[in-house]
Amino acid sequence: MFRAVLNTQWKWSRPIVLLAVLVAGYIPISALRAMPYKSVDTYYIPSLYQGIIGASIHYQLLALAVAVVVAIASWQADAHRQHVYALSLPLPRWRFVLLRFGAGAALLGAVAVAVGLFGGIAAAIAPLPAMLHAYPVGLAVRFWLGALVPFAMIFALLASDPKRVRIIVAAIATIVAVDLLLASVGTTDKPLVLGWILDGVYAGSGPLAAFLNRWMLVDV
Repeated sequence: MFRAVLNTQWKWSRPIVLLAVLVAGYIPISALRAMPYKSVDTYYIPSLYQGIIGASIHYQLLALAVAVVVAIASWQADAHRQHVYALSLPLPRWRFVLLRFGAGAALLGAVAVAVGLFGGIAAAIAPLPAMLHAYPVGLAVRFWLGALVPFAMIFALLASDPKRVRIIVAAIATIVAVDLLLASVGTTDKPLVLGWILDGVYAGSGPLAAFLNRWMLVDV
């Protein structure tokens, strides 16, 4: 059953996943190619770190983008087809949701494997100095775990009642809009509600706190 769900989900999100794999291969090649080196002796370390830090941001953006798109694609086809496919399967709703989540996690895992594979190849080709090392496996694991968090959040929203989701999104959007309006007219020094939301999501042990750290392919 999982293979069938994975196959259908792959068909729905195949263009995005393939594009993400290509981008995952381009990021490390572009970062290492931008460095002015010919051999280990002529490395310019600041330029190396500048390129790797830029690649770290690109990895994070790629993880967020592919997580959002795969999560939306997981339920978009069901919504267009009035959930006929889901209702035709001989299994309960909760199990179907778990299978759909597992299929999405597997697709994100495929992109993470591409991140580690291409990162490892690019680092192996580049003449890294002795004090620096490549961590393609660690980067791939961090990419996959980081992408799973926004994927799970959006997936959970889309898997619930669509009317309830619309009400929650509309309520949050209204509160944030009023908060921004009050800050713009000087009633408050800064957007308070938006600040609380961002602190809860990113700061400390928030669900997206991992995106505040650097995802380094090459480090000491």
